[in-house]
Amino acid sequence: MLPKAFLLFMLPVAGLAVLRPDAFETLLGASGHRSQQAAAVTPAAIPAGGNGGYPAKRLYADRDGHVRARARVDGRSFDVLVDTGATIVALTWNTGLDLGLVRPGMVMDAPMQTANGRVVGKRVTIPRLEVEGMSVASVDAVVLPAGALATNLLGMSYLSRLRRVEFAQNTLLLEQ
Repeated sequence: MLPKAFLLFMLPVAGLAVLRPDAFETLLGASGHRSQQAAAVTPAAIPAGGNGGYPAKRLYADRDGHVRARARVDGRSFDVLVDTGATIVALTWNTGLDLGLVRPGMVMDAPMQTANGRVVGKRVTIPRLEVEGMSVASVDAVVLPAGALATNLLGMSYLSRLRRVEFAQNTLLLEQ
């Protein structure tokens, strides 16, 4: 049996492979560049307000090494797991319903192959997604059917729209 963390990681990766095959080249190129940047940056080297006066937020990894955050859409809050390996924001069915992004009976249009098998989700656009005070408009996302995803994943469709995203010493820096 595969560990739960591996399955949570593979679900958005497999979905990405189906939805945007070209994204892996982009991610591989960007991750190499970002990992070199992150290696040179330590939390102590970053001013409390970020560099250049841009709004910044630090998020800390939990004991399991995961970075979790609080997100908001239209005044509704929900938890997300930051997943830099996911190209797109992936939401649970219940979160999608709560946010009004999907409704029962809606046609699913995003086939994906995951570690648990094939699943079909619903492509959506989140009008404005705020995470820990960092707001981004028109964020691409996918809502997965009930039971297909254990937690909401904050992927690169949101993160790549920030000015800077760096991870060093169990601290994720988001800068808008």
